[in-house]
Amino acid sequence: MSKGELPDPTGKTVIIIAGEFAGEEGFCLGPVETKGLYAVTPTSSNRILRLRFDEDFGILLNPGQTAGKN
Repeated sequence: MSKGELPDPTGKTVIIIAGEFAGEEGFCLGPVETKGLYAVTPTSSNRILRLRFDEDFGILLNPGQTAGKN
């Protein structure tokens, strides 16, 4: 990953920061056909949302994990 490039959120636990499920955890299923959008499913729902990484959701970090293992 080069400087300024965002990490791939696919397969990671995420925090939703915009929209109906803002503040909830979810899981990123991967990119969708629209460039820049990812399929995210909130933990509290079986819905699949199309969200923009780093604007609508971010990777949830666990401070208890070993550095670099998030």
